Amino acid sequence: MFIFKKEQKSFEFGGVTIGGHPGENPTVLVGGLFFKGQPLVSDTREGTFDKGMAKEWIDIGTSMAERTGHPLIIQAFGRTPVAIENHLSWLVDNFDGPFMFESTNAKARIHGIKYCDEHELSDRAIYNSINLSIDADEKEILKSSSIDKAVVLGWSPRATNLQDRMETIKDTLILTESLGLDKVIVDPATMPVGAGFGLEYRTTIAIKSELGLPTCLGPHNAPSAWRFIKQPGLDNESTYLAALVASSVAAQLFATDVIMYGSMIHTTQVFTAVTLTANAMATAVAEANSSLDIDRAMFVPPTYE
Repeated sequence: MFIFKKEQKSFEFGGVTIGGHPGENPTVLVGGLFFKGQPLVSDTREGTFDKGMAKEWIDIGTSMAERTGHPLIIQAFGRTPVAIENHLSWLVDNFDGPFMFESTNAKARIHGIKYCDEHELSDRAIYNSINLSIDADEKEILKSSSIDKAVVLGWSPRATNLQDRMETIKDTLILTESLGLDKVIVDPATMPVGAGFGLEYRTTIAIKSELGLPTCLGPHNAPSAWRFIKQPGLDNESTYLAALVASSVAAQLFATDVIMYGSMIHTTQVFTAVTLTANAMATAVAEANSSLDIDRAMFVPPTYE
């Protein structure tokens, strides 16, 4: 396991501690709701969905978090302002933990910020995400809001090597601080296979080594766009799930504090794989701490022996 000389920062996100040295705190898992293509979604524009199915997925996630010790954060997507309000208003009544919200639509994101402010949800809300292309209106809304937690997306089209990626991250952190968001998770972005997939794992190590900040990845993005598993005979759920679990566990081993695993339909499998790996990490970290005479608290995952 990695042992960093740099002191590692951790922040509290709605009761969940994120960051620290590898093995110090449990890996946090982020499940997605209300994305196009999920069987529970009826209308992405209006934000209508199968509430029974959504509640079932949340109950499974809550149960797996309790059984494994790995906290759950739910990420809510909203295509439009109407959709993001419908999704957030239902989610906060049916889930007690921290949540992220995101959209590809700036108006929807701004509406989400305002909704969280108006309903005093800033203690649980995590804005996803700050990037260098954010426009002036969104900056002003964020700056005046009570939200202080955000994912920092350290990516730009020109950041194709580690040095450029780190420079982008540092520039984005300066922007984030200027907006009053002081609790951050840094996401160096997972690219498609063949278009940079893998550099993000190297970058998480650099972030921890140089900046000591919590890290975040969405490794599900790689298999989701991988043409190999779209071929006949491979285009099935079990093959996709194998790739999803592999990319998620790789992120965990490369010192990623928060893993966005995509649709909550895969909660049971991803939590199980991450819990298995957490047991391996606990053994390795305990041995390393002992060998190096490091006295540090550790997350001890359940073994179910």
